Amino acid sequence: MGKPLILGVSASLRNARRGLGNKSLIEDIKQSKSEDELMNFLKQEAEVHLRNFQDSGRTESLPFDKMYSNLKKLKGNKGLSNSEVALTSALWSAHSLGCDIDHISLSEYYSESGVQNETEILQKLKDADGILISTPVYFGDRSSLGQTLIETIRKNPEWKAAVKGKVYAGLAVGAKRNGGQETTLIYQILDMLNVDMLCVGNDSETTSQYGGTGLAGDVGTMPSDDYGLATTMGTGRRISRVAQALSMGEEYKLRGKLKLQFWVLQDSEGYAVERIQKLISGKDIDAEIVDLTTKTIHRCLACDICPTHVSTDDEYRCIIKSKKDDLEDMHPVFLDSDAVIPVIYSKKDAASTVSNYQKFLERTRYLRRGDYLLSNTISAPIVLEEVGAHENMHVRAVTSMIRHHTVLSKPLIGIVHKNDVINWDEIKNGFDDLLHSCERLMKGKLATYSHDQEHLKYKPIGYVLSAVKDKEDEKLSRREAMMDERYRRNEDKLATKIEKK
Repeated sequence: MGKPLILGVSASLRNARRGLGNKSLIEDIKQSKSEDELMNFLKQEAEVHLRNFQDSGRTESLPFDKMYSNLKKLKGNKGLSNSEVALTSALWSAHSLGCDIDHISLSEYYSESGVQNETEILQKLKDADGILISTPVYFGDRSSLGQTLIETIRKNPEWKAAVKGKVYAGLAVGAKRNGGQETTLIYQILDMLNVDMLCVGNDSETTSQYGGTGLAGDVGTMPSDDYGLATTMGTGRRISRVAQALSMGEEYKLRGKLKLQFWVLQDSEGYAVERIQKLISGKDIDAEIVDLTTKTIHRCLACDICPTHVSTDDEYRCIIKSKKDDLEDMHPVFLDSDAVIPVIYSKKDAASTVSNYQKFLERTRYLRRGDYLLSNTISAPIVLEEVGAHENMHVRAVTSMIRHHTVLSKPLIGIVHKNDVINWDEIKNGFDDLLHSCERLMKGKLATYSHDQEHLKYKPIGYVLSAVKDKEDEKLSRREAMMDERYRRNEDKLATKIEKK
């Protein structure tokens, strides 16, 4: 089994690297043997890029178009733009965990004068196992270079085939801390899901969000953003681990049945439940439909310490233990699924709609902060939306479920008209693709599981009280016992559900 290849894609016109500079950048990344060496390299290269700007006319206050024209005359083998700094740190993390890495700059291929050597990009996409895109933020969205790449993939069957089933993660650099980085990443996740990629954010060590979020208001300033660099490196680790799991899973075949759990979060007169029953009929899977619309679920209290204590996964650890609340009795249901599928039915006339969507997802906070119980589980929402409903529930479900450290697969969106799902065949085909992705990831997850799962520990950045509590619990070795028990469960599944080819 060869090393998975992670392709870094720079989507900024300000990129410093092009041509042979792409190759030298990869060599420089591989030569950085420690995080300290990496940080020194990033600072040095960012300063080179700033000097390039100064030498190209910034010192003389030349208009930017003339300055940019001078920059394009450089060889492209020195310096790093802010977006490249973010991407370099992510690629370094991926390489440090055992992946091979590569780098391309979209500005080489897409220019105002036309498209050049586009087949080179296609070949890079075909060769890659994971794709990292780093972009500056424009009005809460990606660069036009990034948009051109996505449009090209969407329009061309060969390009779509090149990325299908591969892992995507994103990095976004904005001029302010809340400068649109998260919306940029979310939009891009949705687009990559729609071309049948599997999507991840940053890792559990950086609280499992939507990807890398860099802050850089001026040329050369990204290396000063310690938090942003932590998230970009976390994104590199995340895509690396998932790509490696998928690669290792190819060595195994399925023995038992896939176990899928459907969370019916919003429904009307049992319509969603009936449709899911129809969807799974005849499938050789272990499916459980959990109709949460019939349950009583209290609101999350947003405790400063969540879960209440460290223990094994089978113990319910939310502070709410009211007899009128159904979640404690339901807790065993949430253990050990191969896929978690939120199900939502949106009606234009919501008078008959029953929804526990938000209250339930709030309450799953204790599962997430209990060291990511759903880690590396496939999640793909099924949304049945009546024409004219306009709820965008697939967006909400995707952005919530990625926070559980899941791996996202394409949402299945059924268009309902006169009580009929008019694209039902498309939903059935998409469900078959989901089962295939679920099998791939489940095999890889079990194949890579070991006692070394420190990276799954919830690290409460910004939650001081929780951090203190964590240290106290660690003295009692409760976390070690919890991870040992989780390992044992996965070891049992390894013996019964997959075998070497």
